Amino acid sequence: MATIKQVAELAGVGTSTVSRYLNARGYISEEAKEKIKNACEQLNYMPNELARAMKSNHSKTIGVMIPTICNPFFTELVHIIEQNLLKQGYKTVLCNTNGDIELERNYLNMAISNRFDGIILITGSYEFMELKTDIPIILLDRINEDDLNYITLTSNNRQGAVLATEHLIACGCKKILYLSSNEQIIPAKIRENMFVETVVKHKVSYAIRNHSEIDSVGLKKMIEDGVDGIFAWNDISAIQCIGWLSELGIVIPDQVQVIGYDNIDIAEYVHPKLTTIAQPLAELATKASEYIVRLIDKTIAPPINIQLDNTLVVRQSTKTI
Repeated sequence: MATIKQVAELAGVGTSTVSRYLNARGYISEEAKEKIKNACEQLNYMPNELARAMKSNHSKTIGVMIPTICNPFFTELVHIIEQNLLKQGYKTVLCNTNGDIELERNYLNMAISNRFDGIILITGSYEFMELKTDIPIILLDRINEDDLNYITLTSNNRQGAVLATEHLIACGCKKILYLSSNEQIIPAKIRENMFVETVVKHKVSYAIRNHSEIDSVGLKKMIEDGVDGIFAWNDISAIQCIGWLSELGIVIPDQVQVIGYDNIDIAEYVHPKLTTIAQPLAELATKASEYIVRLIDKTIAPPINIQLDNTLVVRQSTKTI
């Protein structure tokens, strides 16, 4: 493996010049830059990133923890975050935790041993905040309401859940089924609580079922019991529900109305097109990218808690008011 000294000798410059080139610090003539670049290519020289991180105390690497890569909402968030961080000179390492505290612990240890500069935590388990680290952390799409001493960026799940529930009520639904999450994550719990609060306020009948514990047979029984509106905690569950209703020959929205949450791209391409709550995904991802770098640079400090409002997107799966 080539060394920085060999690169310097081949390029005909000093090792300090090569070091400045590799770290993008200090003045170097264009001629010297070209010589060093060619020397690196000829020798197949790859800088030891960990060694550089240990010396500079910066790895220019940020970990992004998500609960599942299967939900397009999270992959869209990560895509925007990665593109924004690249523009700021940072690499992104994706950590898919499946909401497993042991995986989160392992990823945190990896972040420490590889000297990650920061972590953007997108949802995850309740237990994560018990893990202690000095690595700068931003909470995105979640908030630890028991400890607000973090920088948090979320959409307003209370407002979004009320929007969805009141839309179904305004569309004439008399009994609404809420399909809840089987994951113990804070946004899902907030949406469920606000759904209950809203239907009780409007004196509308309701039922709650875990989306992982219901199928077309169970759904048919609930429709026979009077359910004429369904609020699913996310778009994936809502789209699955539309598939079951189609199998049962239930006409949407004439017999049953369906609303989702997140406004993932595919929501516009299912049949019927899904009415949903749109989170300000691009703005959340952009702000997270900006704030994690500012936190690393110590130009901002917690607590900062930002909550952005959501938007109702009416399509074909609910009636026109």
